[in-house]
Amino acid sequence: MMGQLRLKDRNGQWYVGTDASRALYAILGYRRLVRLSCLPGLRRVMDAGYRFFARRRVRLGR
Repeated sequence: MMGQLRLKDRNGQWYVGTDASRALYAILGYRRLVRLSCLPGLRRVMDAGYRFFARRRVRLGR
């Protein structure tokens, strides 16, 4: 559970990783950012960046 952000909505739907971030940003009103992050080329780059960060976040936070 420490490796990636997990989010569960009120309907019981789980979101993991960048999908969880996108769901959270959509709820907070950043819908333009969510749409931009869903563009095919950018989506892959953001997913890879998230995985890179998630594996190192504890060390980076020190």
